[in-house]
Amino acid sequence: MSFIIEMLKNNKLKFLSFLFFSFITSIVGVFTLIFINDYLLKNAQNIPIFYFLILLLVFFTSSTMVELGLSIFGQNFIFKMQKRIVKQILDTPLLRVAKVGKARILASLGSDVRNISFGLLRLPEFLQSSILIFCTSIYLCYLSFEIFIFCAVWIAVIFVTNHFLMMKVYYYFRKARENDDALQNNYQNILDGHKELLINQERAKFYYELEFENNAKAKKKNSTLGNLFNNLSNNWTNVTLLALVGMEFFLALKYNLASVNEATTIALSILFLRTPLVSMISSFPTLLLAKIALDKIEKLELDEYKENFEKIDYIENWKQISFKNVSFSYEENFSLNPVNIDIKKGELIFLIGKNGSGKSTFCMLLTGLFKPSSGEIYVDNMPIDEENLKRYKTLISAVFSDFHLFSKTLSKNGFASEERIAFWLNFLELNNKTNVSDNELTFTKLSTGQKKRLAMLIALLEERDVLVLDEWAADQDPVFRKFFYKKLLPLLKEQGKTIFAITHDDAYFDSADRILLAQDGNISELKGENIKELAKNLVEKFD
Repeated sequence: MSFIIEMLKNNKLKFLSFLFFSFITSIVGVFTLIFINDYLLKNAQNIPIFYFLILLLVFFTSSTMVELGLSIFGQNFIFKMQKRIVKQILDTPLLRVAKVGKARILASLGSDVRNISFGLLRLPEFLQSSILIFCTSIYLCYLSFEIFIFCAVWIAVIFVTNHFLMMKVYYYFRKARENDDALQNNYQNILDGHKELLINQERAKFYYELEFENNAKAKKKNSTLGNLFNNLSNNWTNVTLLALVGMEFFLALKYNLASVNEATTIALSILFLRTPLVSMISSFPTLLLAKIALDKIEKLELDEYKENFEKIDYIENWKQISFKNVSFSYEENFSLNPVNIDIKKGELIFLIGKNGSGKSTFCMLLTGLFKPSSGEIYVDNMPIDEENLKRYKTLISAVFSDFHLFSKTLSKNGFASEERIAFWLNFLELNNKTNVSDNELTFTKLSTGQKKRLAMLIALLEERDVLVLDEWAADQDPVFRKFFYKKLLPLLKEQGKTIFAITHDDAYFDSADRILLAQDGNISELKGENIKELAKNLVEKFD
């Protein structure tokens, strides 16, 4: 809700103008009723029909303009909200996004934004209906105060009843929205694990019937009940408003509370109000869904919104990255013990270790994606903190084991030159697999190993000083694996790159300047005369 308040504050003059013109439109609508009462009912012989048509045209034009203006305002709101959420995701630390969960975020970007957009599209109708009801009520009060009180009490009973029904609608739609999170997770698991589910039909049957189907049934039940109470609300409103017309005529004529003409005008006013009343009440579920969606987005606990990407200066002429008593722990599941390591510029360092030993966690710390629980990381004598963390990240490119392949060929400043792209495509043996057009890879549907080469291409074009690789060669064929260790890494080292690679390819340990070992949450450097043999023996024991 804070975003809505902020948006209204930033556009208060525009919003107040919408309210003002909505009020004017409602006044024109009331004048239409007055015209019917004063000329069509009382002066049947001399009806200025031309003025009546002008009045209707003004009413149509003004109401259309107000709704169009509010709709544009609503669409602008949605656009800014989408930008805001995506920017918040980009600014939020990796661990917090992981804690929120990809399924919840995707559900918010999909169904929540959609529900908010539907709510905002109904908001103009709701506001204009409310103002029209208010203005028409004043006219009813003028015609007959007693009948106005009766109508007000009757409509109040309608609203109280609808409030109860709307609370039911809110409850079941909120439950259905929670089911959306679970279903989004099911969809993601089915697509990510499609190969495994195709192989094992028992697992597919179990997941389909006991997880997906249960969530889908719960969503169906809650959505059905929500729509049921919504329909009850709409039908109740329609029937009771028609009943009000009959009761108004009965009271007016039986107890002489108004003349026949006035009673007819009041009846017309109630029928005139019937559409905005039904519209206003029927918009409640959509507005409630929008509120649920806004609450869901608020609960994502993303970083505060910052409108722009700040300009970051690259760190130049550095000599080493130092870990000084750096430790890390996450929800008591895993701890990385204090690390004291120096990584000098231009070094080629390998990191070995079993699964769960701390390799990936150390890489996350090195790349600045995890913040140390204690200790500090230095670039030369500069400690890395919140103020300069983004600047520290400008040193690093990475290809993770679960990498995502982006297709834009960015360089250090702008886009990479055609010469550099052509050189690396040829060197990585990709020149016959894809090419670059308009600074973008034209074809990426390749094998896993070739996709990793494309990811390497994108990383190298960034021209950053440190390259972090997580089991990069694991998916390469033996020929290109040898090429990677004997040709590519030496070339990068010759160019002054600092390379930090997680690897278990013991046949190529002699390529490294240093080898680090991750073991039980400790990171240490292998020492001795023949670290290649020592590392090879350790890797053999990992299995």
